[in-house]
Amino acid sequence: MARAALVLLVLAATAVAHAASLTSPGKLRVGVATLSVTDQSREGRTLPVEIWYPARTAARGAEPIEKRYPLILMAHGFCGSRLNYEYLTTHLASWGFIVAAPDFTGITKDDCDRQQVTITQDDLAPDLAFVCRVLHDVGGPLGQWAAHVRGEPTGLVGHSLGGYGIVQAPIIEKSFTTMVGLAPAIHVGDADAVAQLPQPAAWMMMGATADILVDYTTQVEPFFERLAAPAFLVRVTGGAHGGFSDSTSALTADELAVQQDAVKRWATPFFLRYLAKKKKFARHLKATDDGTVALVARPK
Repeated sequence: MARAALVLLVLAATAVAHAASLTSPGKLRVGVATLSVTDQSREGRTLPVEIWYPARTAARGAEPIEKRYPLILMAHGFCGSRLNYEYLTTHLASWGFIVAAPDFTGITKDDCDRQQVTITQDDLAPDLAFVCRVLHDVGGPLGQWAAHVRGEPTGLVGHSLGGYGIVQAPIIEKSFTTMVGLAPAIHVGDADAVAQLPQPAAWMMMGATADILVDYTTQVEPFFERLAAPAFLVRVTGGAHGGFSDSTSALTADELAVQQDAVKRWATPFFLRYLAKKKKFARHLKATDDGTVALVARPK
């Protein structure tokens, strides 16, 4: 009995250590830059873009490391900003990704504050597809950044209305192969369309049980259930809609940290396994439930 108890203690300690390592920054320093791209095919639509990348020093405008890394795009929600998720974008870059976040001009916080909302949810997927193409084009306007992007497969993270965008984007752009939805404002039936995409895709849906804008039980969970494998579902008990961003008045600082750690703990190995193709990270994607955060895993 004593030996069995010791084994369980070691296993528990190992699990905690693995979780802590994934919520801590990776080994790479992170640089950041502000860019701008214009889609001439859509009446000169201009999008500010923030980019986080592995760099020689941790500073704005730092020199990128002369290597190539997989690309992930971050999609903000309605009346949001490309800068709302730096707890995650910086974190993913430190683990070996280039992360780019466009402002969806026409539905940003500034647009909402001025009461000048000029686009609809159906503009988000074309915006993401355009930024993806530009960041893969070494001869294009962002060629100096495209030169650091490895491979065509691209990841997506979308919060709230941005989550709707990342569900629609793979339908129009085959480069998108690895998607994380953070309380995504989705229609359950859309899962049938993405489950039948010809290109292989991996999905991770995250939701919070106290979210009053995107319901976990009637939206997030049933969407996940219709997805083809590999698919994963993260449930944050008592979390909030805004808890997937950098700040929210709905949670205490400690509660927000728990929800953000849940995102980092599961999104990090998910992208490392399915986008960076590092199979050893599959061991971090095992089903678990600690009473506050649960992972449902369907890798096959």
